[in-house]
Amino acid sequence: MKSILKRRLGRWGRAATVGAAGAVLALTATAPAGAANPPKTNSLTPAYDSPFAPQALIGGIFGGVTVTMRCWRDGAWANGTNRWFLVEGPGYNPYTGRLNFVRGFVSANKIANQVRVDRCR
Repeated sequence: MKSILKRRLGRWGRAATVGAAGAVLALTATAPAGAANPPKTNSLTPAYDSPFAPQALIGGIFGGVTVTMRCWRDGAWANGTNRWFLVEGPGYNPYTGRLNFVRGFVSANKIANQVRVDRCR
């Protein structure tokens, strides 16, 4: 026969497990839908100063990194689309090769898990 102490410890362990599972469910339910799949680049992505031709290369955004989408604009055709997003993300300066935070226009087909943003003004 189990001692009283062992039975109480068993009950407390089960209660703690149920409580922890409830906390995880509560956190999951309150997370916004976009938080699960943030926008990311699907390959090394060049960023330009404008969605229109001719464009000046600002930098490159690393592949597979999370980016912040600011707005969209239609411009020159590239990668099968004329839609461009103004994004910000970690990358590099193409002229010095140094790491840099890049803000520029990238082709829409280079961004996975796109979120809704307004048109650029």
